[in-house]
Amino acid sequence: MSYPQFLVIDASSYEMDAHPIAMAWSLSDGSIKSTLIQPEDDWQDWDPGVEDLHGISQDTLYQLGETGWEVIKEFEFDLENPHLMVADADRTMELLDKLYDAFGKEPPVEMVPLYEWSKLEDSEQRYQQMEDIRAEMGLSPYRCEDEVRLLLEIWNRQQ
Repeated sequence: MSYPQFLVIDASSYEMDAHPIAMAWSLSDGSIKSTLIQPEDDWQDWDPGVEDLHGISQDTLYQLGETGWEVIKEFEFDLENPHLMVADADRTMELLDKLYDAFGKEPPVEMVPLYEWSKLEDSEQRYQQMEDIRAEMGLSPYRCEDEVRLLLEIWNRQQ
């Protein structure tokens, strides 16, 4: 079975000047890749409350994260389609733009938001489906790889 590609990016905060800290995307075979992202020198935004939710510290990003450039190279190598399925197109594009802007590049993708590809037309139904699947599969809404797994499962159940 071939799957569309899904993308989720975790942020340093809920603010407009947040930066990406982790990124996960799926491949056409349904496997998931994820990585932590080392902050650029001018990425200063950090919310300790969000850190408590996702469990990723700034020290962890510096010690275990990949450079933004390495993340971009790997992500682009894996791109099989310029249309990525996402839950929140605006926020995902803001964070992807921030990553690419650090290197003077434009993201080579377009976002297709959940409400456009989900067969559930009502936003409350989509939200409830997401919550049900998270509970059923033990997924965290604060871990990007879990959220990609969630989106894959939503897509799979609609086929």
